[in-house]
Amino acid sequence: ELNYYFINGPTPADVVSRYTSLTGRMPMPPRWALGYHQCRYSYYPESTVRFVAQNFRARHIPADVIWLDIHYQDGYKPFTWDAERFPDPARLVGDLRAQGFRLVTILDAHPKKEIGYEPYDTGLAGDHFVKKPDGSIYEAPVWPARAERNPGPSVFPDFTRAATRTWWGSLYARLLDIGVAGIWNDMNEPAVFDTPTGTMPLDVRFDNEGSATSHAAVHNVYGQLASRSTYEGLQRLRPDSRPFVLTRATYAGGQRYAAVWAGDNVSEWSHLRGSIPLLLGMGLSGLPFVGVDIGGFAEAPTAELYTRWLQLGVFYPFMRTHTTFGTPDQDPWSYGTEHEAMNRRAIELRYELLPHIYNVMHDASVSGLPALRPLMLEFPNDPATYGLDDEVMFGRDLLIAPVLWPHASERSVYLPPGTWVDFWTGARFTGGTRHRVPVTLRSIPIFARAGAFVFEHPVVQHTGELRGQALRVMVMPGADGEATLYEDDGETRAYAQGMSVTRVFRHQTTADTATIAIGAPTGPFRPAGRDLWLLVRRGSPSRVTVGGAAVPRVGLADLATQKSAAWAVDEAGVVNVRLHDDFAATQVSIEGAAPRP
Repeated sequence: ELNYYFINGPTPADVVSRYTSLTGRMPMPPRWALGYHQCRYSYYPESTVRFVAQNFRARHIPADVIWLDIHYQDGYKPFTWDAERFPDPARLVGDLRAQGFRLVTILDAHPKKEIGYEPYDTGLAGDHFVKKPDGSIYEAPVWPARAERNPGPSVFPDFTRAATRTWWGSLYARLLDIGVAGIWNDMNEPAVFDTPTGTMPLDVRFDNEGSATSHAAVHNVYGQLASRSTYEGLQRLRPDSRPFVLTRATYAGGQRYAAVWAGDNVSEWSHLRGSIPLLLGMGLSGLPFVGVDIGGFAEAPTAELYTRWLQLGVFYPFMRTHTTFGTPDQDPWSYGTEHEAMNRRAIELRYELLPHIYNVMHDASVSGLPALRPLMLEFPNDPATYGLDDEVMFGRDLLIAPVLWPHASERSVYLPPGTWVDFWTGARFTGGTRHRVPVTLRSIPIFARAGAFVFEHPVVQHTGELRGQALRVMVMPGADGEATLYEDDGETRAYAQGMSVTRVFRHQTTADTATIAIGAPTGPFRPAGRDLWLLVRRGSPSRVTVGGAAVPRVGLADLATQKSAAWAVDEAGVVNVRLHDDFAATQVSIEGAAPRP
């Protein structure tokens, strides 16, 4: 049976939104999953994991997650630990949490055929494995015979059965109980080694809830059913927490269960460039929480390539470095002190922008529009945007023009119609044309729509440090604007029951005054007590009022210590207004001085 759906626009954004209303939308991820992730194939033994964690903290490079690839397991068997390499995983996980790290572990859906191995024994007893046409259980190698500690033949769960999905999901208890924070589902196409196709034969049989069918019919959805089983299992085991699952294989609607990364790429500039149309296409297909292996998985990047990839990776919804077995270290400090500083600054930018990123991801969860967008999605009436595959929009307001070739000193950037503001300098550019923009290795061109709000936090080392941190609101000059900020606790599923808050920010600018209105909150959630900073490029004004009352000007160094609202001007001519965020509607007026060009 084939069902055809015709989805009318008239705009591309309308099509994506309506398509995802049919296939489903992403639930809100935990906030920590939007931080920086560090992975390789593989960090082992335990001392290596501790070394990586200690280096992040000692070098003051923000990170939230360390990943364990297959070598943490006993002979590649899912749900096991190698007792020699990881003698006390619960203690390791606890020590990492004390340092602000979560641990995510890989788990492939191929239990070893071994009597006495619980997943095999219980799966066999429950009739949970796929079968050959003759009714016997299908067995095949998932790792080649040459693999270290080769597990031998594996069997494969029949995820077309609800009972099998429930059984498989229950097995994650042993990982969650020691504190593992998320699950990485790999090899779930399903991958099978030593076969011509790299997967199981097409005549392998699946139960399909009593309507038996073949692998040929099931193959495209097998990976999604596996990640569904994982997601729903984590949800049952920890009903108050937001599951985090990463999958390699999925299908239409897979965004309901897992983030997706694009598999094994290569450390080449062409793969850096290719990541843009790849991730944009995934976003247009309804998958907003996506990324690729930063730096490339196979081979080894140059220092320049890794830095450029990390700078673009700041805007991948899923930001993770990963590399294969036997390659040189691919950590942010692996390329010398100069590149370490640049890599640190890239990751710091990710953490500064977390409120903005979280806001955009919430929009993706309710509208179905991707976080990482092709320009034509925002500017459908501009024909010049339809062929662009070297620039991206992050949300509706930030345009990212990554540096995609080595040794670049400038790059051509197309800006759609309108006024655009250089994120770094505040300089304004007229859209509807190309601009030659100078670049250095320290950053990539980023532009914001005039009138946009960009929400930031101060740099933290991990998301666990965000509680009570100031909210910084950058107001981009050149046009009036409006934005809605969404917030929730970032951890639990209470947001699904309405425990969240939104506020509307508006600003109007005249030759004499910039006015920022902060609307009353909608929703019961309140973040921990914090300050609110408004940053407006306005020169040196004569007066600032908050709620109609004038507030004092102080030196920038003293602004953070004031007990009540105050303001200062930094060396770039940005007016910094600081007030306590009491979640009441208010208005801030900055009077005098012209908007800076």
